[in-house]
Amino acid sequence: MSFVYAEIIKKSLHIYSDTKMSFNNNSGASFSKEQMALSDKYGIVKTTIICPEICISYAGNNLFLASELFMKLYEKRTVSVQDALDSAMEIHLSADKDDIEFIIASCENDVLSLHCIKERELQSNCNIAWIGSNLAHCQFQELRLSGNNKNASDRTSAAFAEVVLCCKDESVGGIMTDVIYNKSKNSFQYAERWGFYSSKPQAINAGNDIKWLLDAKDGGFSYHQIPISCEEVIMAIDQMTPQILYSRKHRCTQKDAQNTQLFSLMLPMLICKDESGQYVRW
Repeated sequence: MSFVYAEIIKKSLHIYSDTKMSFNNNSGASFSKEQMALSDKYGIVKTTIICPEICISYAGNNLFLASELFMKLYEKRTVSVQDALDSAMEIHLSADKDDIEFIIASCENDVLSLHCIKERELQSNCNIAWIGSNLAHCQFQELRLSGNNKNASDRTSAAFAEVVLCCKDESVGGIMTDVIYNKSKNSFQYAERWGFYSSKPQAINAGNDIKWLLDAKDGGFSYHQIPISCEEVIMAIDQMTPQILYSRKHRCTQKDAQNTQLFSLMLPMLICKDESGQYVRW
């Protein structure tokens, strides 16, 4: 089902999502064996930047409906926010319950907007929007509203990362990804961020320090989310040699490249740097 949360606070925007990919019999048949194995292991990025001013996040049981939306908008050549909203609503209404939900973020005339499509309704001009797992959202809000911070927004990123790490809903997981709007570039972009996960509980004696990063054997890892362009983002995990490229255009095989059901989905591929410092396939 996935989990996506977006908020606009103090004229800045963040869109957080998990990366876990859940396959069923229908979805598995649409991937090559290579792409399926990578997507199963590393998931997918569930926010696609379709143009500098518009990005679309999705959650649900049928990710191919998101690709259908991206194809419809691509065929229009020139896309407005209203085009995106109308097409997304049409697809949502024609699908079964829980098949697809959307968050559409836009920036027009220097004004940021969030639009949420779920439960057969369109909610526009939201300050906060979320789609996907209700269980994950409840767990997220408990974490976000806990602690000593007076402002819950200060806890948003940490709370979302914790939910992705240990969600009670098995359809949510992987790594947290983050999309922002860069005012200096007048464009949405994948944020540059660093993080770490320590999945094994710790027993800490009084006076001893907490180990913020556990060894890989205990499920710990650190990562660096590196923005490349509107179409690509790299996830560099310190505990593994190849890096993970999530891309809407590069594919593992010719079959995947020609498959319109995968159009503009941010799928994973393993890469590394060659002797000249250029990224190449792993």
